[in-house]
Amino acid sequence: MKKLFILTVAITSSLLFVQCKKTETLIPEEATITTVKSLSSLEGTTWTVRSLVSTPRSVNLSWTKKFPKMIFSADMIDLKLGMDLCDKQYTFDNNLLTVNPLSNCTITNNDHVTLNDMFNGEFTCTFSVDNPDLMSIKNDDGTEITLARVNQFGSTTAVPTGLSVN
Repeated sequence: MKKLFILTVAITSSLLFVQCKKTETLIPEEATITTVKSLSSLEGTTWTVRSLVSTPRSVNLSWTKKFPKMIFSADMIDLKLGMDLCDKQYTFDNNLLTVNPLSNCTITNNDHVTLNDMFNGEFTCTFSVDNPDLMSIKNDDGTEITLARVNQFGSTTAVPTGLSVN
C-alpha cells in the first residue's frame, strides 16, 4: 500500500510539473522582432559578392556558387577571390564606403580581376528593406555590387530570387 501511495504522488507531481511547463510558453504577441536597416560599422562582417553590374562599362557578372568574399576588419577589406587574396583599405561613414587599393595582386580568374578593378572609389551602401542581410553598393559611374552577409556559422544567407535592393 505504501508503494502505491508513493507511485501516486510521483505521477501526480510529474503531471503538475508538465502542466506548469505548458503555461510558460511564449505567446507570439510578446515576441519582439527587430530589423537592422543600416550599419554604423562594417567591421567584423563578411559578405559574399552576388553580382557586379556596370552599364557604362558593359559588365554584367553574377555568381551562383563559390562566391567571392569581402571580409571587413578595422580599416582593411580582405577580398577572397577563389584561390587569390587581395587587400584594400576602406573607410565607412554614414553609408558611404570609400575603397582604396593597397597594392597590386595577382588574380587568375578574369571575373575576379574585373571585380577587383571596379571595387575602388566611393560607394553608397543601401541595405534591403526586405532582407537586412542583403546590401547593394553603388558608385557615381553606374557600378553596382550586390552583397549578401555571411552569418556567424560560416554559411551564406539564402537570397530569395526576384528580391530587389532599395
